[in-house]
Amino acid sequence: MFKVCPVCDFEWHIKDGPNCPTCDNSNQAGFEKETDQYRGGAFGTGEHSARFKNWYAAIGIIALVLIIYSFILT
Repeated sequence: MFKVCPVCDFEWHIKDGPNCPTCDNSNQAGFEKETDQYRGGAFGTGEHSARFKNWYAAIGIIALVLIIYSFILT
């Protein structure tokens, strides 16, 4: 049986203990669990990711135009 930490999204086996080993280690080392500055996710899925979503949309449009352009020329 596995557990998933709601703070850092780390998955560990229940035999390793009831608390998240990653969060426990980061607290001992003096690191913060999560700050307001970084609440990101992969590929622009975090809370404050509007800037990344705009970049991904722009790159997608450019790629689409280049693919269509290459099909027209060949």
